[in-house]
Amino acid sequence: MLRMVLGFLPWIILAALGERWLVPALLLALVTAAVTTFREFRRGSPKILDIVTLAFFVCIVVGVVGFRWMALATHMSLLVNITLMAIAWGSLLVGTPFTIQYAREQVAPELWHSPAFLRTNQCITAVWGLEFFLAALVSTYRWLSGDPSLVWKYAWVPLLVLAVLFTTYFPAWYKARALRTVPQHAPPA
Repeated sequence: MLRMVLGFLPWIILAALGERWLVPALLLALVTAAVTTFREFRRGSPKILDIVTLAFFVCIVVGVVGFRWMALATHMSLLVNITLMAIAWGSLLVGTPFTIQYAREQVAPELWHSPAFLRTNQCITAVWGLEFFLAALVSTYRWLSGDPSLVWKYAWVPLLVLAVLFTTYFPAWYKARALRTVPQHAPPA
């Protein structure tokens, strides 16, 4: 779970600092993404989240700092959520949920191809995809309505908390459920 948090660290930096100090937040997020991605490549385990995160911040820094395309800054929240949503749903579509790359670091290799392991990661990734989709809707509403209220400004926070809680507790619940549905004693042959 800690590695996944590190994968999201550039996004967290942008969310925490970007509204007040956009350019420093983008540069710090870019450096963080570069360090995280290159470290994972050195370990031999690059992650979808890290690679796309680095590409996103390279493009955004070039656009905002290099070309002064301030439309990117205006729509940053929406761009972030669409990118994260694309990571989640795209990884599901290609059959490798982005969370599975982190889960494999915590689970024995003999379990990596089990249906329960795959299903658990599909569900967790789908919940993250839903969280990013709902956050994108909130961003779209804020942009279209111009509503500056704190309720809409921070509506993504409870969505994020719910996704984190789901990620934390779902695997144990799913495993316990699977164990309950397996017959305890096989009938005699």
